[in-house]
Amino acid sequence: MPEGIDFADDTEQPRTHMTLRLIAQDPTVLGEDKQILTASVRVPWSRTEEGPRGARLQVIDYDTATGEYTRHAAIDSEDSFADVPTAKLMTDKAFHAQHVYGTAARTLAAFETALGRRLPWGFANHQLSLVPHAFAEANAYYSREDGALLFGYVPADADREAVYTCLSHDVVVHETTHAVLDGLRRRYLEPALPDQAAFHEGFADIVALLSVFSMRPVIERALGPADKNGRIRRARVEPEALRKNILAKVAEQIGGVLTQGRGALRESARKPPPADWADLSEFDEPHRRGEVLVALAFELLVQIWWKRLQPLFSRPNPGDDVGRGITVDRARAAEEGARAASQLLTMLIRGLDYLPPVEFDYGDLLNAVVLADTEVVPDDDLGYRDLLIDRFEAAGIKRPQNRVTDVLSSRQPPHYLGINFAGLRSDRDEVFRFLWLNALRLGIKTDYYTVIESVLPTQRIGPDGLIVPESVATYLQMVNMTAREFTAISGLELSSQIDPATSVQLFGGGTLVFDQFGRLKLHIFKRLTDWKRQQRRLDYLAKTGRRDAQQRLGFSDGTARGQAFARMHSSDLSSGEAW
Repeated sequence: MPEGIDFADDTEQPRTHMTLRLIAQDPTVLGEDKQILTASVRVPWSRTEEGPRGARLQVIDYDTATGEYTRHAAIDSEDSFADVPTAKLMTDKAFHAQHVYGTAARTLAAFETALGRRLPWGFANHQLSLVPHAFAEANAYYSREDGALLFGYVPADADREAVYTCLSHDVVVHETTHAVLDGLRRRYLEPALPDQAAFHEGFADIVALLSVFSMRPVIERALGPADKNGRIRRARVEPEALRKNILAKVAEQIGGVLTQGRGALRESARKPPPADWADLSEFDEPHRRGEVLVALAFELLVQIWWKRLQPLFSRPNPGDDVGRGITVDRARAAEEGARAASQLLTMLIRGLDYLPPVEFDYGDLLNAVVLADTEVVPDDDLGYRDLLIDRFEAAGIKRPQNRVTDVLSSRQPPHYLGINFAGLRSDRDEVFRFLWLNALRLGIKTDYYTVIESVLPTQRIGPDGLIVPESVATYLQMVNMTAREFTAISGLELSSQIDPATSVQLFGGGTLVFDQFGRLKLHIFKRLTDWKRQQRRLDYLAKTGRRDAQQRLGFSDGTARGQAFARMHSSDLSSGEAW
């Protein structure tokens, strides 16, 4: 036995989770006791050190406005804030540190559980830094260059108490989702058509919204008080009542600050976009366009929740009378809402692996979610996929044609001569050998720069317990040319705003999904040679002025290092339209 290690005293049993008290939604949301609504939630366990610092997350409490740096204690197995009065939580910076750590850890776990693997960050470090008091400003954002989530605050004044963005559950989940998405699809920060930036914002809001719904105390509070038997009237859970629920709001407190007290910053679910949203210039702004996805997700949640409530209505309560109407158990109704939120969130997250690595549009998300869900849940007995397709198509979003190849049923299956099947689960070089061997069959032109960007194994678990092992690889293609050369190759004229000598950068790429035996199942792609898409992208970038310092198109949009999300989140504070 190594000297200095006493295994005899190590009697603590291995743990997978710890329970932490977190603010359930926002400090402005009060429970029935008129105190800030909190919840004790299960968070994946990690050994922590002072900071607190864990394997994937670390809190760095440095305030650039005051120069103050605080190193907080490690998180104990027993939550030290379990019984602390809520008023103290607002001012205790150690709790602020626990709140951002616990909320971010819980969000990361939701993604890793749905995707069946550990997820990489979009930067080199193993730990995402969480800075709860980064600056004295009503903003919060993710910075890839800093490998950090930076949370601002509004100092107290004569009219209000201090407001900390790090205490808003919605905001912390939103920013953590940006970091997770950047690790999964780092090319989604490249200059592109408006759906791509809007996806980052919209999906982050969706995860925040559904994460709130997954906590029963929050739902019970929103459903209103129950009678002495714990029951509420059916009218409170009718679809129209659910749509008007306060949980439709995102980031209440910070929205009140930025909009001078006029309410939540974004109420996408309560004010869905008009039918002609795609033709309106206001929807070119990422947050505004992202609201389309949020509205769709909220409506899907309402419909799925309503489906799950039906069995409760089929068993009438003996205590119900005609005058009072049908009632339901509030705890059961809340439980079904939490399950609906969790199910929808898992369904949406699973689809991320089936997205193309570049040039995202909303149709790609619909296609990816349907493909991924079909793999894990072949029999859609409850009709959730049909509901998803119907809702998206009603908003004018349809599954794209000719962007997916079902390789297993193809008349020209790929070659595997000399290929190491085990290598296709983890080796970028082996996947490139496979791609090079089958480039013609897969319709990939190897004239352009081509690189395998990631190869990640997954193990998804279906509702019946069936494990679906897969390996997901992404490849990127890229070429630089002038606008004049683009016109010569494509035969398409670009906008008059683009000088023929302007340098442009074009992207293409795809996602390869292999089964557990190493056989290619699906090829999801965006062709670099889709010249009409490239024309739309370049014209859009020119129209919106998204050029780099050398006036090139498609290379970058000129945003300063580390400020991509900072600029996006503070782009229109005066009107209260952006978070």
